[in-house]
Amino acid sequence: MERLELLSSVDLFSQLSQRDLAVLAGHASFYDFAPGECVFEAGTADRELFVIDEGEVRIVRTGDDGRELDLARFVAGESFGEQDFLSESPRTASAVSDRQSRILIFPTRGTSLDAVMMEHPKLFARVLHQFLVIVAGRIRSTNQLVSENSSWVQELRQQVFGDKLTGLYSRTYLDDELGGLLARNRGEAGLLMVKPDNFKLINDSYGHEVGDQALRILANRLRAILREGDVAVRYRGNEFAVVIPSSDARELVARAEEIRELMRQADLGPITGGAEIPLTFSVGLAVYPKHAGDGPTLVTCAHEAVFAARDDGGDRVLCPAHSAGGS
Repeated sequence: MERLELLSSVDLFSQLSQRDLAVLAGHASFYDFAPGECVFEAGTADRELFVIDEGEVRIVRTGDDGRELDLARFVAGESFGEQDFLSESPRTASAVSDRQSRILIFPTRGTSLDAVMMEHPKLFARVLHQFLVIVAGRIRSTNQLVSENSSWVQELRQQVFGDKLTGLYSRTYLDDELGGLLARNRGEAGLLMVKPDNFKLINDSYGHEVGDQALRILANRLRAILREGDVAVRYRGNEFAVVIPSSDARELVARAEEIRELMRQADLGPITGGAEIPLTFSVGLAVYPKHAGDGPTLVTCAHEAVFAARDDGGDRVLCPAHSAGGS
């Protein structure tokens, strides 16, 4: 029954009858994955569909520079793998369990999808029809976005670069968009890396589910204190990034101090049963083009600065020691 209910939540199977879902459930199995364990690797071509019962999974790709890039994140109740399900093309990314996860996989590993399809051809004709309906709907949605002249770019970017947990942009935004933003910007721009000094206390005391709720609260707090033109990003884990365009270095330092102070006012009481957890924040600030002449270097400078701030006791703002090209 549990497998049937999970499969019915998948868009691809949502219009199937209980009888059809029962057939699919009979060819699906639960698998447990430890934190950091690979669910599937890039380059493989297994035709599988995944539904998360418990835990969290990241879809990752290795960039040309060897760095791991987060493309998407899925949590309990969500499914992934639909795009590859009816294709025999090799996967272009890997999936990694971010914590202890229990995942329903269809078909059961070691079972050929082609064999299941040949055994139940009418059922899979209905699945293929639903797939075409979904694709057609997505095309209509895209056309609708394009017709909304004032907002379609923002909405499309949020779909491509959005972080599912917090609603902020994801790290992929910095990797793909920061260089162009800096090139279009006139004058200096700042990149802040904002990291709570004692976030581990929340996870250790209340568990990762409450930790996720805390990240949402912090993301909402950060979003509320930004100004027009600022861009907020969940960089990774509990680390946030803020892009501040068209500001001089002195103003950027003042903004970094302001953000650090205002983030401390985030109210976590609703998720801790009223217990106070006084969070402090370290902020690493790098200025373009003073500290770096391109996006990746700017990210590296700000990231190094935030960890230097933490090593120096935390609850402070730090900038790189040298300008770009300095010694």
